[in-house]
Amino acid sequence: MQAHSGTTNGKLNTDSDAAIATCVDPSIGQNPTDAQMTAIIACIFSETAAQMDAGLPSKIDEITTLVAVSSHGTTFKYVYVLDVETADVRQQNIDALEASTRQNACTNANMMQTMEAGGSYFYRWVDRSGVLITSFTIEGC
Repeated sequence: MQAHSGTTNGKLNTDSDAAIATCVDPSIGQNPTDAQMTAIIACIFSETAAQMDAGLPSKIDEITTLVAVSSHGTTFKYVYVLDVETADVRQQNIDALEASTRQNACTNANMMQTMEAGGSYFYRWVDRSGVLITSFTIEGC
């Protein structure tokens, strides 16, 4: 399970093993109850958000900066700033952004496993002035 997988190529790194060790009681065994799984996901998301927050803001590409992460229960939240004005963003750009984000989440084995266990991912993009461009939640693929 994880909220975000980091790499060393200029992207954020997270220590998934540390988050899991903090959040998973070995006495639970291989078949946690739904309530235990909810608590595990919420804990891992909280731990991961704290780890990632230390490295923010983080430039993702020419116009995209990840500025905030947080968690609320079993939802992991990302906030991005796009270096554009909302008025200049076409619906087709928003549709492509949402499709790409969904594809990334739905091809990441850890994120898919987390969603199957009850986790979700919330994404919010704002323009350089803080005006909302789009936001949505991925709860499954």
